[in-house]
Amino acid sequence: MAKYVYPAIFTPEESGLIAVRFPDVSGCYTSGENLLDAIEMAQDALALMLSGFENDCHPIPPATPVKQLEADANSFITLIVCNTDGYSMTDEQSVSTEKAR
Repeated sequence: MAKYVYPAIFTPEESGLIAVRFPDVSGCYTSGENLLDAIEMAQDALALMLSGFENDCHPIPPATPVKQLEADANSFITLIVCNTDGYSMTDEQSVSTEKAR
C-alpha cells in the first residue's frame, strides 16, 4: 500500500454537482456537492481504485504531469493525493473494479 498523486479534472455540472475524473485511471469518476466534497470524494475514489489495482497485482498507471493536460474553459485541473493504506476491498468491489478496466 502506498501514497499516490494524480491529476484530476473538475467540471461543474448544470445540476450543481462538481464532476471529477482522473485521465490516467480508467473508470475512476466521482462527483461532489461542492468543491470540498468533490475533493474528498476524489481522494476516496482514487484510493479505492488504486487499492484494487494493488490487490489484483495490476500495474499502477503513471501520472501525467499537469502541464501536459488540458481542460475546457468550464473545468480545472488539480492534483489529488491519496493513501491506499487501510483500503481493503470486498470481493464485490473487486469485481466492480475489474469491470471498470
